Amino acid sequence: MLLQQISQGDRSVFKTLYIHYFSDVQRYVALFEPSGTSTDELTQDVFIRIWEKRSYLAGVDSFKSYLFMVTRNVVFNYLRGLKVQQKVKELDEALEEGGGAGVIEDQLLYKQYYRIALEAMEKLPPGRRKVLKMSIDDGLTLDEIAVELNISRAGVKKQLYAATAFVRQYLHEHGEITALLFVFLSLFEH
Repeated sequence: MLLQQISQGDRSVFKTLYIHYFSDVQRYVALFEPSGTSTDELTQDVFIRIWEKRSYLAGVDSFKSYLFMVTRNVVFNYLRGLKVQQKVKELDEALEEGGGAGVIEDQLLYKQYYRIALEAMEKLPPGRRKVLKMSIDDGLTLDEIAVELNISRAGVKKQLYAATAFVRQYLHEHGEITALLFVFLSLFEH
């Protein structure tokens, strides 16, 4: 009944749910993010995600299971983002260490790889491209994409794997083979 009310946009019921589960979500987040620097932010993100996807709540049998699935997905997306940021930072440091003309050349190559990756994404079939963009641009998990597109999780995983494999292969075929290419390709690992 409460989930049905929230799915219809009842903010007061959502606030009650938020207050009731806030500390549980924070403890769960802290299991994966022990530094605690982002615990509050990630907890807020969980509840924002639930509110944004509230229309799905009417079909949820166990809210607690749903809540912890959303929490896990938010935390994993955050950690995956940190991994990408770390790779970009390492790339930037490698570019800086090269110095002078080498830095400019590497920056141009990086931009070229990005352009080639976008070109590859445009060559994907529309459904596969949509799955990849939902994963990369929106940061959605396999489960969230499956719900959004009304297809199975396995179907999403297959499409995402095929899309990333195609982009990586396209980059190999159309990009100049350098160490920088391999760093850039690592951004398309799942």
